[in-house]
Amino acid sequence: MKKTKKVKDYYNKWTKKYLDSGYGNIIQAHRPADVEKLLDYIAEKSGIKNGIKILDAGCGVCGPAIYFAQKFDVNITAITISEKQVEISKKNIEEAGLYNKIEVKLADFHKLSEYFEKESFDLIIMLESYGHSTCPTKVFEGIEFTLKKEGHVYVKDYFKKQITGSYKRRKAMKRVINNMNKIYAYNLPSLENTIKRIRKTDLELEYITRNQLPLQNEDSVLSFEKIHGIDLFEGGFHYQILEPLELYFKKLSDIDAPIK
Repeated sequence: MKKTKKVKDYYNKWTKKYLDSGYGNIIQAHRPADVEKLLDYIAEKSGIKNGIKILDAGCGVCGPAIYFAQKFDVNITAITISEKQVEISKKNIEEAGLYNKIEVKLADFHKLSEYFEKESFDLIIMLESYGHSTCPTKVFEGIEFTLKKEGHVYVKDYFKKQITGSYKRRKAMKRVINNMNKIYAYNLPSLENTIKRIRKTDLELEYITRNQLPLQNEDSVLSFEKIHGIDLFEGGFHYQILEPLELYFKKLSDIDAPIK
């Protein structure tokens, strides 16, 4: 798909710039100053524990996957659509000595059922990757197919706020959202539409929460944008257009079981 290729081309071009511009191997915009606090937080909120099989859908350069594999006895399959990220990930995994616990694949998370067998994973995580989806329906159909019964999916990402207020404010919000989608190869998701799509699957909502981790004082996003001349707001007022949210769902063991 044309839009999917846009994401691949973006990360093939920009991954090295992220690594060299303050993000390091953890390409996560919503983060505290101590990135280990973010990763420990994700591990706790997503339910990572010893003995499970994890799919990291949109893995970046495997920074989070490597951290989780060092802390837990887990098996992780990490996928990215970017050839450059696969190349860097393989090097990072080898240097960490974790090739027996992490496998990285070049794959599109819209096509999970083409790559993996039914009910392959206990947990699927999407860490600021869901917003790159060009067809969320296909993403969640694939998640439903590859997730084991009683398994979980954890999504951490930015969601666009409702466009409200005066005509001037609504117009500005739409412009900024369009700028973000264009500059970052995003398709900024709507929470309402996401919930509708998930409810068409065998995934049951367990929680939706706003990410409460404090942002670092030296904001990596603003620093990155300054270095690369990115101005989402075109010098205008910084309307609040995003909400950092976490979604957690469980795959039902038997959706047709009668209620007792």
